[in-house]
Amino acid sequence: MKGDIELGEGVHIEQGAVIDVRKAKIGDRSIIRSGARIEGNYIELGTESYLDHYAWIGGGSCWDACAYLKTGPWMHLGWNAQINIGRGVTVGEEVGIGIESKIFCHGAYLPADKGFPVQWGPVNIGNRVWLPNAIVMPNVMIGNNVVVAAGSLINKNLPNGCFAAGTPAKVVKWDCYPRELTDEEKSELIARVISDANLRSESKTDAKNRISINNAVFDIDERTIEGPVTVDSEILKSQFRRNGIRFKYYNKRSRYVPW
Repeated sequence: MKGDIELGEGVHIEQGAVIDVRKAKIGDRSIIRSGARIEGNYIELGTESYLDHYAWIGGGSCWDACAYLKTGPWMHLGWNAQINIGRGVTVGEEVGIGIESKIFCHGAYLPADKGFPVQWGPVNIGNRVWLPNAIVMPNVMIGNNVVVAAGSLINKNLPNGCFAAGTPAKVVKWDCYPRELTDEEKSELIARVISDANLRSESKTDAKNRISINNAVFDIDERTIEGPVTVDSEILKSQFRRNGIRFKYYNKRSRYVPW
């Protein structure tokens, strides 16, 4: 590691990861996998961020004075994905930037003084956005609660709550997220998550979507956990996370404690 780096509590950086920055803050319990690379002027990763193998933050112009990346909690950068920070990238909470996705702040190769195209500009991404194997171009703003189809190219702003797809991406559905599930849909979802978790201990679910296991109580609607940390409760918490249901709680002295 090289530079002025502030590591939060419980940050895990695997051998083979590279961090070369002027200044950086890495949030509590973030994970940086081997082969990942973080470089540039200023980087700020939120709590429980995750960089998969060969994810890359930096790229061309990453040392410019205006280059930065600021993310909220639970930012996921998938395998071989890249965020170019040359003109500044802001990312909200619960943003998944999937495998081989790319975010660019500039694009140029041929001489601008000969009329070839050059693009420079920041990128702003809201809260709860999913970009699977997508490309985001400079000067783009993506709203909150947005899902983009795999393989899409986003070169224009996307509004809150939409589903967009295509090259270039266009809004296919407006104001479709978030959507409240029916009681039956929610019960089926919870039952599937519990089944997939393959727990060793028996769990119980009440009429208010609260799941109890080994004296730990998960409240899905309120996103709270109360009680002790056990092997099965951590398995269940992780299985909910795999379905995008995240809790701002962590293990402190074998009890669940809110951030």
